[in-house]
Amino acid sequence: MGVEPLYGRVIAPAMWRIGCLWEEGAITVADEHLATALTHRVMASVYGASFGRATSRPGRILLAAVEGQRHALGLRMVADVLELAGYEVNYLGGDMPLDALLSAVRSRGPDIVGLSSTLESAASSLEAAVSQLGEAFPDLPILLGGQGVPDGILRDGRVIRAEGIEGLVSLVEALLGEIKRVSTGESPGPPEPSSQTGSDSPEGLLLGAAADAADLARIHARMAHSYRRLAYEDAITRGPNRRAFDERLAALAESPEASRATILILDLDGFKQVNDNFGHAAGDRVLRRVFEAVESSHRDGDFAARLGGDEFASLLPRTGIAEAEKVAGRILAAVRSIGGEATLTATVGLAPLRGGPRRAMLEADLALYRAKAEGGDSIGLADGD
Repeated sequence: MGVEPLYGRVIAPAMWRIGCLWEEGAITVADEHLATALTHRVMASVYGASFGRATSRPGRILLAAVEGQRHALGLRMVADVLELAGYEVNYLGGDMPLDALLSAVRSRGPDIVGLSSTLESAASSLEAAVSQLGEAFPDLPILLGGQGVPDGILRDGRVIRAEGIEGLVSLVEALLGEIKRVSTGESPGPPEPSSQTGSDSPEGLLLGAAADAADLARIHARMAHSYRRLAYEDAITRGPNRRAFDERLAALAESPEASRATILILDLDGFKQVNDNFGHAAGDRVLRRVFEAVESSHRDGDFAARLGGDEFASLLPRTGIAEAEKVAGRILAAVRSIGGEATLTATVGLAPLRGGPRRAMLEADLALYRAKAEGGDSIGLADGD
């Protein structure tokens, strides 16, 4: 399940039900805030890996809950979804005074402003914010969300309501259109300080604790992804490294698919001359292109990694030797077509995953070096295949 439906179908309904229980008197306000924070924290561990899939998209989005609206966990969900979709998000938080909001828009220059209001008591603040933003920035799209958004405030094409989490990214894409932001190279400054009205009250303290717990969960999810990337990502190709390959191989060897899987090991022919003649920067470019060539020749479910040096490996589940030879042939052809600094060829060794990972790797290695000894640019098969 993607991030948008995860929030739309799991987190948002859970938070909604928690709010309903509080309104019914079934739980205290303390229980409500604690349950909301825990819901967000648990789900953060689920979507944490998604941080690695974020891609850069043009568009800066500034998000704030209007003055008087302190409960901003729903807005945090919006920030998560848009950030994981690859947008630059400036999250200002809840209870944002109007002058601070206008100042932030001037200094950040967002493409879209998103405002939330879930309380009817904050409707006047929302209307004032929309009105003054419209006067100061007439072409700036404003996206509104929450139960406290009155219909009369909407304006076709500029002030629009977001009906829910699902479809949010598509709505933002439509608003941004073909915007191409010219980067100035300046990193955005810290968020404008918000004035937390009544933050020393019991409810204000609980709201702050809930928001802190949700933010802490997001920080931990980011850190976990960062550590995993450092441990399992090859520094040159940005693909999986030897550790990632070994873990995937061990898991495959213990699965029912082990009886019909093939290991492929690839070694470049004459790669040392690339580094000697063109330098190590050119060699690194070649390694990246080879990894791309291997991946582009794979089918769904195949797995590639750089083992080290100019050696790569692939795991081919549900693949006999005959089918693996076809995959290897595509890889060799893709390597030959790379071009660039030098004409490249490679040699491949194939072995079935039998007798355990270590034996299969050894057989694939031996097949590879036999093929190299016979001139390279070819496919070697393990003995008996």
